[in-house]
Amino acid sequence: MFYMIGAMYEFMNAKNLPAKRSVAVMMIVLVAACFAFGCLGGDSDSNGSGDGASSGGSKKPSKPWVPPEKPYVKSIDTSKLKLGTTSDATITICNNGSEAITKEKIVMTATAVKLDNWLANKALKTKSDEERTETYELTFNQRIESGKSCTFPAEFDLPAKVSGVSIAGTYHVVIRVYADDTLIGTRTMDLHLTT
Repeated sequence: MFYMIGAMYEFMNAKNLPAKRSVAVMMIVLVAACFAFGCLGGDSDSNGSGDGASSGGSKKPSKPWVPPEKPYVKSIDTSKLKLGTTSDATITICNNGSEAITKEKIVMTATAVKLDNWLANKALKTKSDEERTETYELTFNQRIESGKSCTFPAEFDLPAKVSGVSIAGTYHVVIRVYADDTLIGTRTMDLHLTT
């Protein structure tokens, strides 16, 4: 597309067309090219099916989601995690199994990817994955009956500094949730943690 714009510009310069007219012609060509190549037009339904699914995106599922007939992680909210203070991630477990759950475990592993302080980030690059990783484990003995759900405020005390240096930055976080020693859900995300 940029070659086409460049060719139009060269053509207009060769013909000595007035500057305002050249800009107008280039804009028309640019808009036409964008429509032709799909640069503009938004997320409208382009397959004509009327079901909201576009031909380039994900399709609407043929069946509605049905929860499994076993315990599962309904939600994990990490929006309140902060460095330098006790903060929590909220985790909701739903028990669709036939028996009550009596023991829950939440394991969070955070690996430093990039620190905001450029000097600390430079030092971080010399560390192994093991040296850049912290693991936090919490256990609960909350009884969750079949057909019920329970929300856990998983409190984490994350330090703001290590050896006097701020560790604010981007972390690769993996949260694993267990019910009665069985892994029922994992969530992987990149979080930017600050104080």
